[in-house]
Amino acid sequence: MALALSVTLAQAACVGTVATVPASREPVRVTNGGQPFQMWEGALARKAADAACGGKVNVSIYDRHDPATGEWVYPGGCA
Repeated sequence: MALALSVTLAQAACVGTVATVPASREPVRVTNGGQPFQMWEGALARKAADAACGGKVNVSIYDRHDPATGEWVYPGGCA
């Protein structure tokens, strides 16, 4: 059973980011305050994923932007 927790991260530019914290090694999927991230917003998405994990997300060459949902996906889960 996955544990879901919504986290809001306030950015310097007043951008809120909401993410879901997965249990164990489930992928981390983040959006920009419920709105889609743009493909070029990877750095902001990474910060959101780190915050959602409570510290650090596992990064890999398989991290990607999902254009269908606007989410950035980190398949390695939380570190």
